[in-house]
Formats: sequence, C-alpha cells, structure tokens
Amino acid sequence: MFISRSSSMARKWIRKSSSKQAGMFTKSKSPVSTSSGGAPIAGKPGRSGPPSIIASDMRVLGDLESEGDVQIDGRVDGDLRTRTVTIGQGATVNGAIYGETIRIAGTVNGEIRGGSVILADTARVIGDIHHKTLSIEAGAFLQGLCKRDGEEVPAIPDNAANPKAGNGRTKPVA
Repeated sequence: MFISRSSSMARKWIRKSSSKQAGMFTKSKSPVSTSSGGAPIAGKPGRSGPPSIIASDMRVLGDLESEGDVQIDGRVDGDLRTRTVTIGQGATVNGAIYGETIRIAGTVNGEIRGGSVILADTARVIGDIHHKTLSIEAGAFLQGLCKRDGEEVPAIPDNAANPKAGNGRTKPVA
C-alpha cells in the first residue's frame, strides 16, 4: 500500500514538473530579457547576452553584419557593420568598419566610421576615421585623416569675440 501511494504521488509530481519545463522551452510572442532579480533589462528587445566572437584562430573572408556586439580576436578580410565592435590586441581587420561604438586595440587597414571611436595604446590604424567622438591613447599608431562628423560648429561672426579688435577688417559706418 505504501509503495503504490508513493508511486502515485511521484507521478503527480512528475506531471507538474514536466508541464512547467514544457512552458520553459516554448517561444514567447514578446521576448523580454530579465536580470537575476526579475526586472527587465534596458536595451534592444531580443538582443541581450554575450557578444559574437571571432576567435584568435579564426579567419573570416567576407563582410560581417550584426545588430549586436562583436568582438574580433582573429582576422577579418572584409567590411564589418555592427552596433558595437571591439578589435582585440592580436586581431586584424582588412576592410571598413561601421558602428556606433568602435574600440580598437589591434590592426585595422581601412576606413572607420563610428559615433565613438577609441584607439588603445596598442592600436595600429591605416585609414581615415570619421567620428563624433575620438579618443587616442598615447602609443597608438594612426596613418590617415580624422574627420569629426555631426553638427557643424557655428562660425564666430566678425568682432564677436572682441568687439574692440577689428580683426583687420573694416565695416562701413552707417
């Protein structure tokens, strides 16, 4: 009697547990990422987690595109378009890089276009950089032009900085 009772209780427990597990592996219509406390994580829905990584022993021939974060530790021969990219110290990219945030500690041979571009002291860049903000650590190598994109700085009108100085220009008196 005791055996049958415990086996029937075990079956009820298994059914309850398996139904909970089945719900765990089904796709939700609205994916929401949560932190360990259960609160939603801010950011793009459906894109939380670790970055996509090109390992140091990997070589990619062709262009790469990602909506998330990418870390390059190997070699990429092609253009790279992503939100955030980190080029590791031993990495090489032969192609253009486009992204919101670009951190470079390795070698890049090509144009860079980003909102925020950071060159570490071990960076080696041969190519032009178009940026909104640029940070270059001492020791970084850069061969190319740097151009700030974004809003133009308004020109200072004549005599606005120092009304007593004529800047060498004369204005007609009315």
